[in-house]
Amino acid sequence: MKWKLLVITAVVSILFICTTLNAELTKIIDRDRYEIYAIDTITAQETEAALVQSIADAETMLSDTVQRKISVFIPDTRDEFTKLTRGAMPDWGIGCAIPSKDMIVIISSRASGGNQPFAEIVRHEWGHIALRHKVGNGYLPRFLDEGFAMNFANQWNVGYAITLAKAQLMGSLFSLRKIDRVNFFNPSQAQIAYAQSYQAVSYYISEYGRESFDILLAALRDDATLDHAFRVAIGADFNAFEEEYILYIKKHYSWLLVFSDMTFIWIGLALLIILGFLLKKKHGKDTIKRWEEEEKYESTDFDYEEGDRWD
Repeated sequence: MKWKLLVITAVVSILFICTTLNAELTKIIDRDRYEIYAIDTITAQETEAALVQSIADAETMLSDTVQRKISVFIPDTRDEFTKLTRGAMPDWGIGCAIPSKDMIVIISSRASGGNQPFAEIVRHEWGHIALRHKVGNGYLPRFLDEGFAMNFANQWNVGYAITLAKAQLMGSLFSLRKIDRVNFFNPSQAQIAYAQSYQAVSYYISEYGRESFDILLAALRDDATLDHAFRVAIGADFNAFEEEYILYIKKHYSWLLVFSDMTFIWIGLALLIILGFLLKKKHGKDTIKRWEEEEKYESTDFDYEEGDRWD
């Protein structure tokens, strides 16, 4: 009887898993300003909670309200994510905002492995939507777009700091203009690009203030070139700003951060263990050699000639 119960339980579990894997996205939440498609109510509610707070904070930060209704899709598989984004995202991407389609797509925390807090990702993608609405159809450089979204989602951490320090020391920083092509970067390059973007926007706001940042965005909205927009906002062209920013990176992200990386710590410990082993081995050999020398001069093991007086 027990084995029959086990078989039934296994069949039910398999059917449940198959049903979940084949579940289609359904519009679960429909509000005036957004609609959320997910495979279950819990995911939809989690998304809405993060979305409501993000909308309110973005309106305060940018003094702008997104008027259009945004569709938010939370697929449960990488294949569904790729399908919804039409293959436009790299393999390392887990979220995507498409302002021209009034659309956000984020892989659910179940499918992504939960390496980043889901609410942070929602906030990041809404940052893209809000910033694009603020700038309109003007040119929005990718470093500015990603840097704002990361600052808005508060996504800076020690890992990004170490990445930036390594890139600075190894001469592998990107020009900020080149970050426009971040979707074609490999994961390591993308990590550097995102770290640079965050710090570029963070540096701008701390150095020139939010009012100047608003002026920059307004200039871009009016179809100004990047150089002209920066001249209007800070009185210098974009290249001058980038030179300032690079000096800031060199000053604040040094080799000390690199050597705080746990990888280097473990490598250092391993080298110390190996060095200790070699020194111990050498010390052992030296001790044995010393003993041999001492025995040579202090040995009492003599060869007596015939006629020993004790005979």
